[in-house]
Amino acid sequence: MVDLWWRVIDAMVDLRGRFEHWMVDARHASRGAAAVRIGTGLSVIGLLLANFTTRDVWVGQASIWADPARSVSTFPELTVLRGVSGDILTVGYVLTILAAVAFVVGWHAKAANVVTYIGFIAIVAQNPVVGVQADNLVRLTLLWLLLMRTADYWSIDARRRELLDHGDATPTAYEADVLPAWVANVMHNAGLVALLAQTVLAYTAAGLDKVSQDAWQHGTALFYTLQLPESRPFPGVSDLISNSQVLLAVLTYTVLLVQLFYAPLLISRHSRGAIIVAAVVVSVLFAVLFAAPWSQLAVISVTVLFVSDRGWERTEDAVLDRVDVIAERYGDRWWRLIDGARDSVTDAYDAATRRGRHRESR
Repeated sequence: MVDLWWRVIDAMVDLRGRFEHWMVDARHASRGAAAVRIGTGLSVIGLLLANFTTRDVWVGQASIWADPARSVSTFPELTVLRGVSGDILTVGYVLTILAAVAFVVGWHAKAANVVTYIGFIAIVAQNPVVGVQADNLVRLTLLWLLLMRTADYWSIDARRRELLDHGDATPTAYEADVLPAWVANVMHNAGLVALLAQTVLAYTAAGLDKVSQDAWQHGTALFYTLQLPESRPFPGVSDLISNSQVLLAVLTYTVLLVQLFYAPLLISRHSRGAIIVAAVVVSVLFAVLFAAPWSQLAVISVTVLFVSDRGWERTEDAVLDRVDVIAERYGDRWWRLIDGARDSVTDAYDAATRRGRHRESR
């Protein structure tokens, strides 16, 4: 019994040592964090641009119809833009979009993350009536990304650091870390763990909520959503699924099973890829069937965070190889077209110049 007790203690000490090593020595899932940065930023841009022309009715002075919901809301961010003029709202709206663009391309990503986070909350929180769960997902994702280094890959900041390391840029071209490396690593990995936990809880909670409802148990839950006018971008497809009991049941149970078993299937390396692909496919179907591209893009962004760095490296290499093939195949053709267009413009200019000189000589 004593030996067993010491074995348990040794195992716990070893586990603690591994956890400390994992948290402190290096930053993990850097490419996944970059993918989340890009996807979440694009979802914010898409949502704001899609509602730009109706922003006053959505969150501005013309949204007085949502005052009953605001009066019972306890969120303090309601007061950030409440009652402001249309011009101030537009300035804040455009500033948030620009910050989200900078966040996507990774230009001063940390500062852009802060502005995007504040602006998104200030705008979206103004109307609790039309809010969806994906808004909370984006809000929490942007919060955890503040702790993480999201611009180590696929960003302007990463390119500037590369130039600096090779001596091709001035020291001011890249903002060095203020914190020690081990502190930055701990913050990044803590944000990563929190974001991973948030994603798992979101899927699990959604699955448990659905399985408790009779409509989901009977495979008919999506039928009612497919009948809503605002959720029918393609009426023919919606009617096809609604009128087929088999398609409706397959789609309903697929959604239910993916959300229920998302967390358990992540444990095994062999099933992880399959469940991530299935979750992405379900999100794409929701985006198409229910006219919710930006909210589902936010869901996809956190879903692919579970892809390993090795997987992202293989994907990156495949994309770059394909780009090289396209450039090699069509590059010469484009250059010939450019040279031909330039020669045509030059010939036309010379001909016009000669005609002008001829008229002057006459």
